[in-house]
Amino acid sequence: MREGKVLTGQKVTLTMLQPFLALADAFTQQHFANPHAILLRYPQSSAVTFAAAVWENSFHANALYFDVVGDVAWLPQLLEDLRQLADHHDRLQYSSYAAQSAVITQLQAKHFRAFRRTAMSDYRKVVATPKADVRSRSQLTSAQWHDVVQMSFANYVAAHADNPVTFNHATFEQQLAEAEDTQPSFLVENQQVQAYVFWFEDEPRALTSALTSAWIGGQQFADIRRLLQTALFQVQARYSVVNGEFDDTDIHAWPVYQQLALPDPKPLISWQLLLDATRMQ
Repeated sequence: MREGKVLTGQKVTLTMLQPFLALADAFTQQHFANPHAILLRYPQSSAVTFAAAVWENSFHANALYFDVVGDVAWLPQLLEDLRQLADHHDRLQYSSYAAQSAVITQLQAKHFRAFRRTAMSDYRKVVATPKADVRSRSQLTSAQWHDVVQMSFANYVAAHADNPVTFNHATFEQQLAEAEDTQPSFLVENQQVQAYVFWFEDEPRALTSALTSAWIGGQQFADIRRLLQTALFQVQARYSVVNGEFDDTDIHAWPVYQQLALPDPKPLISWQLLLDATRMQ
């Protein structure tokens, strides 16, 4: 990001923004607390009435991300500034749990489009489990793990076609390795991994710990369903909360959400504007 383009005049701090952040949801508060975010203030020379947090994501480096608080009348000016701030970025991206708001109305007027819904939901309770060979990460052979990395990376890339990945297999494998390695995660038949799910434990030292699924996939949905029915039967006996994060751009995870999880009444909606080719000239 080219900071010198717009970061002139008075800087803004989180302390100055507390009256606005106090009214924001935890999602927005988290964005403004990101130590890697640039904070922009509006206007520059008098009392702040609007501010934006702007940041990058090294896994999806083509997009420039932003969130806002305050008087949205300043949003058109922010968008112009973001065009100037963008360097290698070819798109602007904003996410919100609100389906309609003053911000979204203005973004739509500026030709932003909603391109992804992300549901966060508890799994339905499983009362019986099918017979299936479901293994943990520690029970896979090196060849089986290699196949899982290849398959899950390809599925991740396909699910993020609207915000392309900018990292390689090795980096993705490092992220997969952070998942719980003793949880039931892989359906194996004829020594081949047919389906996978990666589990992450939230706040393991809390009195009520939660297990969250991410990166679900497989050869066929029937394989994924058998895997999850077996895995859920086991983990729901050990965790008070078992939930998952599901993108509707993921052809593997979204049917899991629709069939095996409770409806999320307020999914996260992501909006995007593709920057035209001339904005760099």
